[in-house]
Amino acid sequence: MSNFTGKVVIVTGAAHGIGRATAKLLAGDGAQVVVADINDAGGAQVVADIEAAGGKAIYIHTDVGKHEAIRSCVEETVSKLGRLDYIVNNAYWSAHGNVEELSEGDWDRSMDIMLKAIFLFGKYGFPIMRSQGGGAMVNIASVHGLAADRRYGVYDAAKAAVINLSRAMALDYGQDGIRVNSVCPGWIITNDGAIEEKYLQRAASIYAVGRTGVPDDIAKVIRFLLSDDAGFVTGHALVADGGLTAQLQDSAANAVTAHLLAELGQQG
Repeated sequence: MSNFTGKVVIVTGAAHGIGRATAKLLAGDGAQVVVADINDAGGAQVVADIEAAGGKAIYIHTDVGKHEAIRSCVEETVSKLGRLDYIVNNAYWSAHGNVEELSEGDWDRSMDIMLKAIFLFGKYGFPIMRSQGGGAMVNIASVHGLAADRRYGVYDAAKAAVINLSRAMALDYGQDGIRVNSVCPGWIITNDGAIEEKYLQRAASIYAVGRTGVPDDIAKVIRFLLSDDAGFVTGHALVADGGLTAQLQDSAANAVTAHLLAELGQQG
């Protein structure tokens, strides 16, 4: 088991899904977790769950689409917890459509939340990590960063950029003891109750492992990349997709993809 005792981690988008699973997992391993989100009720519940399990966490209302909110999150983290060791950039928002359908505002907001936020958390977080002798950042990209899909132009572009920005940061800050990696999930089902069982079964049949992904699958990958066990891993895009991108997909598989993502907006 990884030991994060005495370490402080910011997890964005931590009120639900992958972020929530990651926050709970890291807290269980001893980290002090900053639950950063705009969902105040959900964030407070995650903090309560962590504390009930014997862990330590605080909630900071953080709209990662706003520059000052990110700077404030980092500053408040250090003010309240005394340090900053890790950042997990997980928060997500994206518009869908082709370039004619997308508004410029939708494009800008999608890029601000999925990409620019990573740049800003690095800008304000890396100097603190450097002063402490190092740290690590994990950025949630997607299999959409490796291959494109119809009417997902801004999402595909942002996630591809996350992968390469992570590589660039890894090169720029490696000598400071700061590692930066990205994770490329496949479809991660964060709300099973909203999906008809027949669609879950059809989606599961597409995966090489015979099931769809759940938040804990990705949280465990994030934990590994933050841990000392990954001390020689940086600039890497780790694909965690149950074998989804290792195969050709037929029309039936694409139909399932379209249904799940269009109706539910799940991460992946």
